Amino acid sequence: MNKTVRVERGSRVIDEVLITASPYGLQAAAVAGGRPVAFFVEWSANPSRIGDLHVARPLGRMKGIDACIVDIGEGEEAFLQGARALEADGAPPIVQVVCDAYEGKRARVTRRPVLAGRFATFHPGGRGLAFSRRLRDPEARRALTAVLDGLDTSGGALTIRAAAAACPDDAAAAAAALAARWREVEAEARRNRTPRRLWRAGGLLGRLLRDVVAPGTATIAIDDRAVLDRATASAANEAPDLVPALSFENATPPTDPLFERHDCAGRLAAALEPEVVLRGGARLTIEETRALCAIDVDTSQAASAAAAETAEAAGREIVLRNLAGLIAIDFAGRRSKRRRETQLAALERALDADRTPHRVLGVTAGGVVEVNRKRLGPSLLQAFTEPTGNAFGGRRLRLEAAAHDAADAARREATSGARALTLRAAPALLATLATPGATVLERWLGVPLTLIADPALPHGRFAVERS
Repeated sequence: MNKTVRVERGSRVIDEVLITASPYGLQAAAVAGGRPVAFFVEWSANPSRIGDLHVARPLGRMKGIDACIVDIGEGEEAFLQGARALEADGAPPIVQVVCDAYEGKRARVTRRPVLAGRFATFHPGGRGLAFSRRLRDPEARRALTAVLDGLDTSGGALTIRAAAAACPDDAAAAAAALAARWREVEAEARRNRTPRRLWRAGGLLGRLLRDVVAPGTATIAIDDRAVLDRATASAANEAPDLVPALSFENATPPTDPLFERHDCAGRLAAALEPEVVLRGGARLTIEETRALCAIDVDTSQAASAAAAETAEAAGREIVLRNLAGLIAIDFAGRRSKRRRETQLAALERALDADRTPHRVLGVTAGGVVEVNRKRLGPSLLQAFTEPTGNAFGGRRLRLEAAAHDAADAARREATSGARALTLRAAPALLATLATPGATVLERWLGVPLTLIADPALPHGRFAVERS
């Protein structure tokens, strides 16, 4: 049964998802209307654990708040709110990662797990059947209700997602599998309360297939065979509607590298800069701190009337850069009620399709617009750069990001016909390149590779030569 699914008003249709990978990480871009609207990154040395289920053990209560640090196994600690319930209810201490660790901050976990699949989500402890707000087609709901009738979801509530409309029978099987998986997880936690991981949610690749790729996405292009194989296996089991969209896109000349499509590489580089210049002279300045993110909107007199344009641009940058937590936007110009209403409406429109939970909180007494967006991990800037340790602040490219760039540059040479390569790199970068194993990069490239440490090269710099 193939059916067009109606989604909420204002949703952007994701046309393509582009995934470029190397032994050092994975980068992805969601493209709508020929332009990237969101970027995602995961480094192999620190894969995303969002959605993973763990057995936890409390280590110590935090003063002044109902929270504690918990041991979740594998030498990792996490932050949990709701410490009193953990100690009082006697249930197996199962927690789920809801925010990855980053820049010295522990991962965040919750005692209210949700098992998510492409077609359904299972909420342990709840009751009943519900449909996603994005699944608005009454006919599709009736068809799904019919195939779900009599399904055993004891132990939790079930929410059917919009993607299920394309494959009702597969949706029923996926929903039953989620309920059964939870029963297995709960039984294993009861059997052994040692802190450890009980279930893996699939990292960033799993989240892309589960949550980012919308119904109707035409292309999921991947430039790495191993990642394509993982995606195909995952889609075959949990998202069969996506299998036809998966494709391998190599970079053999005259084909351009995957991230050159739609200028994703250029847009990504621009998203790491603090300033965004808009047509007409308006400018956004974006500053991230540990406490909040500030967006200052500066407009020339000629652009002073463009309240909607600047507000929509601020909303787009929030999603594109994966800004989260408290976001304070200081719009320039007159603070008339009508202008503020225009700005808030435009900001809401720009964020309407954002699948990350968020709220536009309103305007402070000082005229600053506040937005709160759920944090799932580092922002784009934090994922690609690290603090320099300088007393005056500053950031520099992460070695993982530099290693990915070096591998990609070497791949371009290999696919263009190079029979052997030499890669010179700053000593610290060379160590990162060798971290997965001395021959991993060479095997991935498929040509002989010589790695040479060059102290003359600055942090994160490299040079690829044919040899």
